[in-house]
Amino acid sequence: SLANGKPYTHRVHNVGDTTKDVFLVQFLQVPRSAPAPPVATVAAENLEARVYNWLLAPGATSAMHTHERPYLIVASTLLRLKITTADGKSNAEEMKSGDFHWVDSKVTHTLTNEGEAQGQIVEIELK
Repeated sequence: SLANGKPYTHRVHNVGDTTKDVFLVQFLQVPRSAPAPPVATVAAENLEARVYNWLLAPGATSAMHTHERPYLIVASTLLRLKITTADGKSNAEEMKSGDFHWVDSKVTHTLTNEGEAQGQIVEIELK
């Protein structure tokens, strides 16, 4: 793995009583052009990526936003997620905690929680 461009070794140890999911995302190459502007409030970022944390109440929809760069979307909770693109086309699917999708093209969309409980989605976007 790399930290600040330098290799390092690490270990993850769960000291609690419940199972935890751990996601390790390593970008081996990022776009060489200037970063795209943020699409929403940035939860975290480094030189390679930005993280967006979407907490969606039942029936809630995010603002329409455009990802200029490739990104990874990860479900942190169980939810029925509907993604609607700028042209009005939508797709809904049940996502379990840990389910993910890599999107490798420019996308303009909203995220809607069609479930009955609060849902959480994390998007990790290349800069």
